[in-house]
Amino acid sequence: KNAKFLTLIGGLGSEISSWDKQVEYYRRYFSVLVFDNLGSGKSDEPKSNHSMEIFASNTLEILDQLKIKKTHVIGKSMGGMIAQVFAAKYKNRIDKLVLGCTSATRDNVGKEIIDIAKKTAKNVGLKELWFNAFLLGYSREYVNRNFNTYKKTKVDSTEESINGYLKQCVAIEKLNNIKYIKKIICKTLIIHGKDDLIVDPKKSFELALHIKNSQLISFPGGHGFWKENVNLVDNEVVEFLVNRS
Repeated sequence: KNAKFLTLIGGLGSEISSWDKQVEYYRRYFSVLVFDNLGSGKSDEPKSNHSMEIFASNTLEILDQLKIKKTHVIGKSMGGMIAQVFAAKYKNRIDKLVLGCTSATRDNVGKEIIDIAKKTAKNVGLKELWFNAFLLGYSREYVNRNFNTYKKTKVDSTEESINGYLKQCVAIEKLNNIKYIKKIICKTLIIHGKDDLIVDPKKSFELALHIKNSQLISFPGGHGFWKENVNLVDNEVVEFLVNRS
């Protein structure tokens, strides 16, 4: 009775590799679909500016190409913003929805973070941008444990990659999904890190307020709570997708 497919939609600038640990686990239960968002990785960078609507219709296009009629959807960070629009506009294509460390609206701190990220991408490059996100998004203990790995990570900082990143930032700057989240009817799990500095945890409560059929769970950690508590979070997500009616 459960959807056979699970679609994963990633965050700002991230590539499919950001889901590596999840794919390994989720494929025990589902056929997993994961792709680079427009402007990231190997996906095209359309000439027009991005919007959450364009990302959502691109997701639909991929499902149509693969003849996937219905799927669970997990979206984290910007991916959650896309998933909100997808769930509202294409109700018959979604079974259950999971929204992680994401929001439907933006506050002044969020706006400042995107402004600084754009300046960093333009003037310094994506490697420094990602490293700064790593420092902001995780606990000191996690940063210390993974410091050398992140330092050595190669980052594609071509002009095309930077432009793709900047266009995704434009989509986030336009964000106002309240009209969409009020239309979501599928069962929804909203999850976040209690100490998220990048997306205010209060934004999860705003989602829960407007999405009728939703439940909310807080986890230890910041914006990167999922990676820091991977087993804890993944078990909860699979329990929701597979067992909760």
